Amino acid sequence: MHCLSPNILLKNHFSYAPWCPACKDLQKAWHAFADWSKDLNINVAEVDVTVNPGLSGRFLVTALPTIYHVKDGVFRAYAGSRDKNDFINYIEEKKWTFYDPIPSYKYPSSPQMTVVAWFFKLSMFVRDRHNYLVDEVGIPSWASYSVFAGLTLTLGCILGFFIVCIIDRVFPTNDQFCKPEIKKSTKKDQKAKAKKV
Repeated sequence: MHCLSPNILLKNHFSYAPWCPACKDLQKAWHAFADWSKDLNINVAEVDVTVNPGLSGRFLVTALPTIYHVKDGVFRAYAGSRDKNDFINYIEEKKWTFYDPIPSYKYPSSPQMTVVAWFFKLSMFVRDRHNYLVDEVGIPSWASYSVFAGLTLTLGCILGFFIVCIIDRVFPTNDQFCKPEIKKSTKKDQKAKAKKV
């Protein structure tokens, strides 16, 4: 089963990349485990992180292969041995209860992980545009990097300008700090000036 939506909660989820040797080694055991999914009353999925970079960001995949166990909305990273029998025992004997859940701020559905997922998608978009410019259009790599650097600086300046405008609008400066202080002269001050002259 392939997981295509971050909203699907899976019992067991395996992240991999086609170029990863450890992932290739695990696939046979994982598919054998998936064949037992109906008997165990679970869903088993695998996610190609090269095709779904948003999910790899959302699950904060830092090493491949990565296996998660999800039950009742609680996420646990699997750290046991990686063969079919161990996967089955992990479920049947409820060994997942011995593992601490991942912290709530790292949950794939948390707002911060959603932002991380967007950054992963953005990085893949930039990489794809770079490859297009270099491979299809034929411009040199340094020119492609220059284009992205220029766009980054331009967008940063525009965004910074709007942020400053919003802050000035929400928190306007006090007029007393902007205007020079004008002293009102009193009658005593006028008499003192007249004596000096």
